[in-house]
Amino acid sequence: MQFKDLVSENKKDWLKVVKHPFVDEIYRGKLAEETFKFYLIQDHYYLNQSMRNMAILISKAENLKQKQQLIDILNIEANVEFAKYQELLEYYSLEVKSAEEMKMTYSNIAYSNYLLAVSSQAGFAEGMAALIPCYWIYLKMAEYHHHKLKENDNQIYQDWATVFKSSDYKELVENMVEILEKEIETKNFKKLNYHFKNSIKFEYQFFSDVYQRKIWEI
Repeated sequence: MQFKDLVSENKKDWLKVVKHPFVDEIYRGKLAEETFKFYLIQDHYYLNQSMRNMAILISKAENLKQKQQLIDILNIEANVEFAKYQELLEYYSLEVKSAEEMKMTYSNIAYSNYLLAVSSQAGFAEGMAALIPCYWIYLKMAEYHHHKLKENDNQIYQDWATVFKSSDYKELVENMVEILEKEIETKNFKKLNYHFKNSIKFEYQFFSDVYQRKIWEI
């Protein structure tokens, strides 16, 4: 079994994420600014938790090459992607408060905690299978929607979207896939697919909650 089998098995679901109205409207430059700002706050929290998750996986990696690849990815996430979000938050004069004070969506909290739980309590391969959909789907989003940027006159949205079409981002995703590819076996495919599928569902719900700016009612 290979990574392409995970992709094929879940094509119907991940295509729904790629084609989500939230994603489409960003690439066309039509997304409401308040919705984008809400997204930035939510994703900033998610990225922070994602770095914690990556640290757990680094500790569980079974060889030096895997550890180094994940350390490189964590470095990019901390110093490039996270820094970019900081710039956007400052541009919109958004203040990131402590997690306790921020109004997080249900799906954001659930997704972040799910990833941390899988990486902590399950094996390395399962943790990677749960983590990869987020990165991989953003790459597929860029491939599917990139042509729309030609008619997008919102420079902020253009700059945000272009990151995921870059050769550096593609290499980052390919390195993650390479790590997981070596862990996929027929005997563990069902477990890996379970977590891969769940994370795709979380991605969809994350975008849906952000699109509706939906927080807990109480």
